[in-house]
Amino acid sequence: MRKATIFTIFLIVFVDLVGFGIVLPNLQLYGQRIGINNYFFLTLIGATYSLFQFVFAPVLGKWSDHIGRRPVLIISQCGTVFGFLLLFAADFAHTMALGVTLIFASRIIDGISGGNISTANAYIADITTPENRSKGMGAIGAAFGLGFVFGPMIGGTVAHFLGLGFVPIVAAAFSLTALLLTIFTLPESRKFDGDNPAAARRFTVRTIEHALVRPIIGPMILLFFLNGFAFAGMEQTFSLLIQHRLYPLPPTALVKASFNSHTVSLSLPGAAKERRRQDDRASTASGYLFGCIGIVIVLIQGGMIGRLTKKYGETALAIIGPMIIAAGLVLIGIPVHWAWRWTGFLAGGVLLAIGSGLFNPSMQSLISRHCSKDEQGEVLGATQGMASLARALGPVVAGLLFEYAFPAMPYYVSAALCVLVTLMVFSGRAKYRPPVAAPATATADAAAASQAVE
Repeated sequence: MRKATIFTIFLIVFVDLVGFGIVLPNLQLYGQRIGINNYFFLTLIGATYSLFQFVFAPVLGKWSDHIGRRPVLIISQCGTVFGFLLLFAADFAHTMALGVTLIFASRIIDGISGGNISTANAYIADITTPENRSKGMGAIGAAFGLGFVFGPMIGGTVAHFLGLGFVPIVAAAFSLTALLLTIFTLPESRKFDGDNPAAARRFTVRTIEHALVRPIIGPMILLFFLNGFAFAGMEQTFSLLIQHRLYPLPPTALVKASFNSHTVSLSLPGAAKERRRQDDRASTASGYLFGCIGIVIVLIQGGMIGRLTKKYGETALAIIGPMIIAAGLVLIGIPVHWAWRWTGFLAGGVLLAIGSGLFNPSMQSLISRHCSKDEQGEVLGATQGMASLARALGPVVAGLLFEYAFPAMPYYVSAALCVLVTLMVFSGRAKYRPPVAAPATATADAAAASQAVE
C-alpha cells in the first residue's frame, strides 16, 4: 500500500469535503434569502443534489474504469467549483425566478459531477491489497469526517464575520485547492493493459440495476442503502429535535410565529427575534454535536478500522456496526428529563459515530473485494449512487414522520432499519465473507471465488 499516495488522496478528499461542508448547513438559508418560504421546496434544494448524484455517480465510475481515476476526479471537482460560483451568483439575482433557477442549477451541476467519493474509493481499491483495503477506505472515511467537522465551523465563521453571501466563494476556494492538488500531485492509479473488455462496455442507465442483481454484490449494496437511509433521516432532523427539546419557542411566540414571515416581521418583532435566537442556539448546539460525531468517526476510520478488521474481519464489523447505530438512535429518541437530554444527545451521537465508522468502510471493502479489478469504479459508483438515493429519500420520510407522527418517530423507525440490516448481514455472513484470492490484487479470480461461495 503506497502511503504517500494514500495521504495525497486523503488530503484532496478532505479539502473538497471542507468546501462541501461549508455550504451544506446553509442551503435552506440561501433559499430563504431569495424568497422561498415553502419548506418543502427548501428541502428540495438539498435533495436535488443527492438525486442527480444518484443518477450520475455510476456514469463517472464507469468513465473512471475507462479513462482513469485522475481525469474523472478533475472533471468532478471542476463541476463542484462551478456549482459553488452559481450559488454565489444566486444571492445577487434581480428576480426571485432567476435566483431559484441559479440555486437549483448549482445543485444539479454539483450533483452531476459529484462522483468524488466513489472515484476516490476506486482509486484506493487500485493501490491497496485486499487485506489492507479497509484501512484505505477508512482513510477516505476519515477525510470525509474531518471535512464535516471543519466545514460547518468555517462556514459559520465566514457567515458571522463576512456575511452569508460570501460562504459559497470560500467553499469554491477550498474546492479549487482540491482541484489544483489533483492536477499537480496525484498520479493515475489505473494500469491499462490495452484490452479492457469491462471498460469497453457502453454505459447504460441499467448500470445500477446490473450491480443490484448480482447474487452477492447486490444484497450488500442494498444493505449499504438501508443503513444510509436510516442515518440520513437522523442527519436532517437532528437540529429540529434539539430545538424541540432544548430550545422550544415560548407558547405566545409559537402562536404569533405561525403566521407568514412578513406578518411576523412587521407586527410581532419580539416573537421573530425570539425565534431567531432559538434557531441560532439550536444550530450552534447541533453544530457542536455533529463535530463530536465527526471526531469519533475520524478516530475510528482513520486509526482503528485497520486493526479491528485484521482482528475481527469486515463481516463481523458490518454486523456490529448497525446494532450500535440503532442503540444510538434509540438513546437520542427517548424523551428524558431536561437535565439528562444533553447526555442522551451526546452519548447517542457517539454511538452513531462508532457504528457508522465500523459499518461503512467494512461494507465498502466487502463490496470491492467481491468484484474484479476492472469493475471497481463501476460497482463502487453504483454503491455511491445508492447512498445518494438514500440521502435523498431518507430526509423526506424522516420529515414526514417528524411532522405528522411525533418528533422521535424517525429515530425509532431508523433504529428498526438498522436492526434489520444487522439481521440480514448475520444471516448472509457466509457468502459475504471476502473471497480467498492472491494477496496482491482483487482480480477476476476473486470474483469467481465469490460466485463459488454462493
